[in-house]
This record gives sequence, C-alpha cells and structure tokens, in this order.
Amino acid sequence: MIDKDVILAKACKLEHHLRRIKEKREISVDKFLADLDLQESILFNLQMALQNCIDLAAHIISDEELGIVGSTNEHA
Repeated sequence: MIDKDVILAKACKLEHHLRRIKEKREISVDKFLADLDLQESILFNLQMALQNCIDLAAHIISDEELGIVGSTNEHA
C-alpha cells in the first residue's frame, strides 16, 4: 500500500524547492550570470526537486510492484 505520509512528505519537499527557485526568478539574465551563489542555489534546489520526484516515483513503483526500482544512472 502506498504510504500517504511518504507521498505527502516528498510532495511538501518538492513544493519547498520549487518555491525557492521561483523566489529567485525575478532577476535579469546578466545578474544571474554574474552571481555564482545564485546559480548554485537554483541548481541545488532544482536537483533536490528532481530527486524528490524520483523518490516519489520509486515509492509508487515499488509499492505497486511495477518492476524493480533501478538506479537513476541506468539507461533504457
């Protein structure tokens, strides 16, 4: 059975990281390119958002017995 608490926790984390990215989108391209800390902050939050999506999918795949959950490094 899919654990609703796991899904909600991952969804909340996903929303948090997406909100952090959105907070930083109101700047010019020039300012973005000149600010390495800003670039790294956005990159970090994007990576964390994607990881939460992967974790959500892995939880569902495992619970629904849709196959073996593999590494994110595997290729189709």
